[in-house]
Amino acid sequence: MLSNYKIPGFLLVSLGGLFLSTGGALFKLFENQDVWTIYFWRSFFFTPAVLLFLFFTSKKQVIKKFKSLGLIGIICGALYASGSGAYMFAMKYTTVANVLFIISTQTFMLAIGGYFILKEKINISTAIAIIMASVGIYIMIGTKVSNGTMLGNSLAFITPLCFTSIVMIIRKYKQIDMVPAVALSGVICMIVGALLSKDLTLNTHDLFLAFLFGSIQYAPGFICLTLGSRTTESAKVGIFAFSEAIAGPIWAWIFVNENPSAGVFIGGTIIFLALLLKSFKK
Repeated sequence: MLSNYKIPGFLLVSLGGLFLSTGGALFKLFENQDVWTIYFWRSFFFTPAVLLFLFFTSKKQVIKKFKSLGLIGIICGALYASGSGAYMFAMKYTTVANVLFIISTQTFMLAIGGYFILKEKINISTAIAIIMASVGIYIMIGTKVSNGTMLGNSLAFITPLCFTSIVMIIRKYKQIDMVPAVALSGVICMIVGALLSKDLTLNTHDLFLAFLFGSIQYAPGFICLTLGSRTTESAKVGIFAFSEAIAGPIWAWIFVNENPSAGVFIGGTIIFLALLLKSFKK
């Protein structure tokens, strides 16, 4: 596993956020806007990518690891599937700013959950970093938040709830490797997508985007977040996952010509400083 190569947990979480940060830009490039169809094809490429990682890192232990998941691992897989699905539908039914702002609440959810459920202490530097990152995200997108739609905003809120629950499970059951649960989530997504999609047909352009979405974006993103969360305190996971918020506008600028405002640069700098604070201070 990546964690066996002594990669710090906070770095894995940051990498996970960076991989996932391309999601908004990729989603906007799809010509077919049927979410269930995208959901299916993203998972179609996502699942074998995660399985390939498992076979490469665990070799003959893969089957054993799936068996060791138990009920809690199945729940974790269902949470991954639910959170990622809610994110995609939220992008369709409300504004990107609303989605990102609502998802940023996971930082507080993780800090509160870690403190009360896992009895993890929050030191001064962590509290300062959380406040800095929150101020940064508000400067970046807080002023762009609108009423949106109740459906879209509610769906967006499901994502941080699911992610917080996943981290709580990973932290509480550290003896269980939850990467197989990530693969399981892909199977769940494919089944649900196939059942609810009106037409699974995609053109070549969208099929290539689905490949990027699943194997290059979601697979490494979820793998890194899953492994990093095992060795990183919950509140710190929330802080380092903010790397997604920093990189997201950059990808949107490069791929969909969304010019970042001064607030994006200022807020992104504050978030980056918060990440640096926790990188060098325990």
